[in-house]
Amino acid sequence: MSIRIAHFGSRPLSREILCVMHHNPNVEVAAVVTYESINGKWWNSSLKNKAREFGYDLIQESDIFQYDLDYIISTLYFNKLPSSILDHPRKGCINLHQAELPRYRGSNTFSHAIMNARDDNHWEYGTTLHYMNEQLDEGDIIARRFVDIDEDDSALSLYQKVELKSISLFSSMLPKMISGEVERMRTPQTEFDGKRYFYKKDSLQNCKFIPMDELCNKKIEIRNYDRIRSLYFPPHEPAYTEIQGEKVYLTPSYVS
Repeated sequence: MSIRIAHFGSRPLSREILCVMHHNPNVEVAAVVTYESINGKWWNSSLKNKAREFGYDLIQESDIFQYDLDYIISTLYFNKLPSSILDHPRKGCINLHQAELPRYRGSNTFSHAIMNARDDNHWEYGTTLHYMNEQLDEGDIIARRFVDIDEDDSALSLYQKVELKSISLFSSMLPKMISGEVERMRTPQTEFDGKRYFYKKDSLQNCKFIPMDELCNKKIEIRNYDRIRSLYFPPHEPAYTEIQGEKVYLTPSYVS
């Protein structure tokens, strides 16, 4: 039994997921959809270059209807797909979401998970494989995996841990996609307990500036520490304060 897939994605994780599929003899990657190169982006051309190396068709979203597909696999692809595309593959569209669903939907979830961990006493973070529907990150869950949020984790270190866990999750579920077993594993998100958060792309916009009086306030030094490490993800701008009108960037003390 084999399956025919189109891969929608960007960034290094998408490249690694493409490699997993490429090396499985029961998977045919029919096409890859990704973004145009943008100078200066840390993830620039990650997926595109690998797709070219493997000789796969690089296409636009609108070209997908030319391909007969079992699945569309989405990994860090940020366009909201219309129902016409979601309904196109025979067996559905599946997304690898680098956060615990249904707890964390949307963007910047690594940072918010670190900022929320202490108040929520929720010291773990997940990655989720789920079916896609027309609502963002709300489709039925296939499987999840978790890592610990450590006291010294930054957004970057948490991202790196979850990236490895995401590859492991996808690799273990790919045979179940091939066999069709994933269809029997799907669980509606309404069946999961716990808090639910949704964050927009600009959700960190007003978090980065920490006034000097707050920074020197001993009563909230732990909160400031959590905030600073949650915003550390080079090459993005970290947390900062201002001294005499000049920005002073704040990073965790263990970062050299």
